[in-house]
Amino acid sequence: MKLRISTLSRIFSTLFIFSMLTAFSLFVIIDVAHAKELKNQIDTNALADKMVNHFIKKEFTEGMALAKPHWPLPEVELDNLIKKIEMQWPVVDRRFGPSVGQEMVDKQKIGDSFLRYYYLHKFKNHAIYWKITFYKPEKTWVVNGVSFKDNLDILYK
Repeated sequence: MKLRISTLSRIFSTLFIFSMLTAFSLFVIIDVAHAKELKNQIDTNALADKMVNHFIKKEFTEGMALAKPHWPLPEVELDNLIKKIEMQWPVVDRRFGPSVGQEMVDKQKIGDSFLRYYYLHKFKNHAIYWKITFYKPEKTWVVNGVSFKDNLDILYK
């Protein structure tokens, strides 16, 4: 009798753990599915802000990880973009000095289908700008491009 109770106890414990993991997995799946939808410009602006906040801290992988669920490119291409930025960044560090802040400086639209945000990334000696572009093919927005440049001419109006 004692053996049966401990066996039943283990079975119930295992079932309880399994049900908790299943519930947690469903919660994560629902949360991730929800995170993949950028329904409006408020959502795109919030995502761009979060990405740039990571870029300012040289957290390129983390910043791009935020974009991955919203970017219809193969993951390998996005990983290559991160590697490219990380390879170029030592030149930025040497040339421009330490980072001293950021500033959102412009937002541009093409109809109701494209949206682009420009952020200054300020350093002690100069600045670059981050350009984050979104595209709305149907009902939701997707990331369409991320780049940085040190020629600020495009930002002058």
